[in-house]
Amino acid sequence: MRRAVEILLNEMTSKMSGYAVMMQYRFMNLCVKAEPASLLSLTIRNSEGDNLNIEDAAGVILNNEFQFEVMPHSDDLLFPISKAIVVSHPEFKQEIITADDDKKLFIKDGEERHIVVTMPEVNKDRHDVLMDAVKALYDECTGQIDKVRATYLVKLGDRMEGQPAADYDEAKEALEKSYDQHKDIIKTYRENKEKEIEDAYQKWLSGKEEKEQQQKEKDEAMDSKVAGTMNFIE
Repeated sequence: MRRAVEILLNEMTSKMSGYAVMMQYRFMNLCVKAEPASLLSLTIRNSEGDNLNIEDAAGVILNNEFQFEVMPHSDDLLFPISKAIVVSHPEFKQEIITADDDKKLFIKDGEERHIVVTMPEVNKDRHDVLMDAVKALYDECTGQIDKVRATYLVKLGDRMEGQPAADYDEAKEALEKSYDQHKDIIKTYRENKEKEIEDAYQKWLSGKEEKEQQQKEKDEAMDSKVAGTMNFIE
């Protein structure tokens, strides 16, 4: 009976872990920083009509925290990849460049083209949209894990029917421990993502304030110049 309970608890843990991993993957697709894994959702259609994933069609490298570079395996895949990115992530900014010598994977007609993908800034509107999306995905995952717990509590009761109460309590404690661990895991995922969003928003605010201050100083300098000209005329 102990082995049967162990198998039951492993099944429950596997299901909860699966939901947690899926939530984390979906968080990665709410891109703030550059996440090459966000391109795993792409379906790229080549000239022969075949559907390719990003690993079949290109290499990807990080240029910096907010930008990665897509290097097609052949030049004829450049625009199919670009189109697939638009479909999956219309918010991404794309620029087609001629590759540096140290990044060339193939040569055609003397040059090789890559796609530089830049993450959009997190302004107020995007901040709010991303935060709402994080909460929705977290709430969905919480509901899924809660449902798994409820289902396996029933299964555990059926499996342990007729067994000593102490054995049932021990098994139930193990079940609740696994449940609590997974709730902590997805809570940490949520907190980390929200911090990433908030940090990017604060960076945008700082840049906005700096630009406004520069514009204010520029306007004041212009006003001063105009005033000085008027005084000279008088």
